[in-house]
Amino acid sequence: MSSAVDIPIYDKTTDPKTANYELLETSSIKNLKEYSCAEEKTRYISLPNKDDIRLFLVPQDCGDFDYRYYLLTIKNNAVVSDLYVEGTSQEPEDDSSKENTSFKIDKDFKIFVKTEISNSTKSISYKIAEDGKIVEL
Repeated sequence: MSSAVDIPIYDKTTDPKTANYELLETSSIKNLKEYSCAEEKTRYISLPNKDDIRLFLVPQDCGDFDYRYYLLTIKNNAVVSDLYVEGTSQEPEDDSSKENTSFKIDKDFKIFVKTEISNSTKSISYKIAEDGKIVEL
């Protein structure tokens, strides 16, 4: 029998067309401008905090691909770390280059990122250090 503690903190796919974003003044957090797509307000999805570290899922749809999300860690009102965690990309007219990336965060704030390219899958695990940095396990 599964208990409530086995439920991950975050384990879903974000649909950029229906995502419900919060808005934040880009200038209100140090280094957030890098992820704002040159907007005065940054769109984000708030995830549960790890102690005094805030977690934001931020769309990066101002480049070549319209479905890319970065996980940001914010501590002391500054972006400490980022990690590409969700999205797809593909070179034009090259089906073998299609990449699909997804992630989940478990109850211990371990982050599991899975990337599928053609017929191969790569999974990497990360943790959030006390200083807010995302480090590979």
